[in-house]
Amino acid sequence: MDSNIASSFSPKWQFRFDFFNTYGAPNSPAFKAAYKALPFGQKVKVNFNFFALFFGCIYLFILGMWRKALTILGLTLVLGVVLAFLPDPIGRGIAIAWSLFIALTTNYNYYLEKVKGDTSWNPFQGMRW
Repeated sequence: MDSNIASSFSPKWQFRFDFFNTYGAPNSPAFKAAYKALPFGQKVKVNFNFFALFFGCIYLFILGMWRKALTILGLTLVLGVVLAFLPDPIGRGIAIAWSLFIALTTNYNYYLEKVKGDTSWNPFQGMRW
């Protein structure tokens, strides 16, 4: 990773960026093997973003990933309309799963944006599924 990029981020982001730089995307075999070897706390640090869990596309806007934020916002609005027709417990379960999904994709998306210069609209790029 470029030292100029690395020095402008917190140690937590530097750790995440170094991990993605070394082992690749979450869907790569090298990433999966290295991820399994990490202790639980470091797994959470690499793969999960608590701010994204609670603030969703607002946090993506704050990070400067406005394209991905708009995509997430559009999908959230469509999902909200669909969920309005489902029973409340099912709708809440799907909404929680959607928030978890955003939290699981944010760190790698931020890496792609800041380190690789990828400004795509696809918030699901390189994910395990």
